[in-house]
Amino acid sequence: MTEGYVKVRRALVSVSDRAGLAEFAGGLAGLGVELLATGGTYAALKEGGVPAKSLQDEMGLPSALSGRIKTLHAPLHAAILAKGSEDHMKELAAMGVKPIDMVVCNFYPFVEALKGDPPLEKLVESVDIGGPTMVRAASKNFERVLVVPSPSWYGPVLKELQASEGGTDLGFRRRMAVEAFSITSAYDSEIFSGLGGRAEMFPEKMAIVAAKYKDARYGENPDRRAVIYSIEGWKTMASWKQLAGDALSFNNFLDIGSAYDIVEGYDDAAAVATVKHGQISGFAFAPAVAEAYSLAHACDPEADFGGTVVCNREVDAEAARLIGKNERRGDASVYTEILIAPAFTREAVDMLEAKQKKKIRLIQATGRPDYPYDLKVVEGAVLVQEATDYRVRQDPGTVTAPTRAKADPPTFARLMAAWEVVRRVQSNGIVVADGEFDGGRLTRFWTLGVASFRKRNGAVRIALDNAGERARGAVCASDGFFPFRDSVDLLAEAGVKAVVQPGGSANDAGVVSAADEHGMAMLFTHTRAFKH
Repeated sequence: MTEGYVKVRRALVSVSDRAGLAEFAGGLAGLGVELLATGGTYAALKEGGVPAKSLQDEMGLPSALSGRIKTLHAPLHAAILAKGSEDHMKELAAMGVKPIDMVVCNFYPFVEALKGDPPLEKLVESVDIGGPTMVRAASKNFERVLVVPSPSWYGPVLKELQASEGGTDLGFRRRMAVEAFSITSAYDSEIFSGLGGRAEMFPEKMAIVAAKYKDARYGENPDRRAVIYSIEGWKTMASWKQLAGDALSFNNFLDIGSAYDIVEGYDDAAAVATVKHGQISGFAFAPAVAEAYSLAHACDPEADFGGTVVCNREVDAEAARLIGKNERRGDASVYTEILIAPAFTREAVDMLEAKQKKKIRLIQATGRPDYPYDLKVVEGAVLVQEATDYRVRQDPGTVTAPTRAKADPPTFARLMAAWEVVRRVQSNGIVVADGEFDGGRLTRFWTLGVASFRKRNGAVRIALDNAGERARGAVCASDGFFPFRDSVDLLAEAGVKAVVQPGGSANDAGVVSAADEHGMAMLFTHTRAFKH
């Protein structure tokens, strides 16, 4: 026999997920393994015609505390934790206990219990204690005991036992123990996420468990492999559906994730953003998706080549005609990598699938992700902050107007709309924009220039260069304060009539004075909106 060979004579079976159980347990019984099973598992095996004994009856283990204690008993854990040494075997015999050589166990599905936002008392009752304890015990004692922590291992384990006359070697048991510890670790992390999210706290130690979602087509560059994981216990973009198009690369997933929340919070209009390499190239809202797309695309058409389009409304045929490259046609359509929307009409899908040699990736964003943290991993350190909820807008009542010139209602509305967009732009962020005001509200809004740069006046220059003559009469938003008057002078020279910024610079007085010289209205939000 191979090193550390142990024959499996007695197995404990206690599972919540009974998929494949009858076939696996039947295979064990066929190898002469004696099966001990807990309550529901025992009933399932009996119903399936698999010979098994009741663990509670066989070992005399009483159930206590309304079922909270079923397997937390010393004799059972002694049978699992006993080494194969003579001393341990004598001690077990003195206790009247036979050793257990295999533990087959999976846990109460805590993630399933989270669905529907149950009351805390009910959620706590879904925390499995006995199962993880037995699995940890078996994993610790892999020198003698084989642990099977998931139905996905039933086939490989049975194959190994059948090939080895009903036993396993040390290497195989160690491999299974490592797999089991990964599962118990993930299970504890699911509980942390489910309960910690309700507590709204930053714990001393943060556990993040993510299940493999799929292999990416390739990494940031084609010479690197990449895999996409989904954080367990939360709604993530992994639940979204790809309706058409090529397989997604690492960069595609980055673009999808960074584009999605740009159009959040615009429930009263059709909002569309065009995004390239995670940066906004255009944004607009209007009564219909097609018009909003046209306005957003017009901001910087060249930047949209090979970019991402995200919409907050269903994409219909009218919008589908405009998005993506129409081969062999001399129209103004542009090659589009990805189109994201909550829904697509059948006609729109058919139309889009026919474009670009069927390469355009259509992503149906079904459900808003709810993971509450924003994580950045830098050189092995994990930076964690509360995730920004862009549905929560700036309160107009907190905005002040330090300049002599005041923004009239249409200008004020455009400034506040521009502020909401610049919050989503990478720092240093500048947005030059315009819009239509009708019936006491902004009915249409579009960007003319969007920029970020390592210095603020540089971002202003880029945004104004993109806007060109369209900047005359437009408004500007800045995600951080203006440290000097140079940006205000540049905006005034281009014809921008009003600006909104956080304020808070040591030179606020000089910046306000510059705005007054130009007759420009300025608003202070008193809230910085950096996005790195």
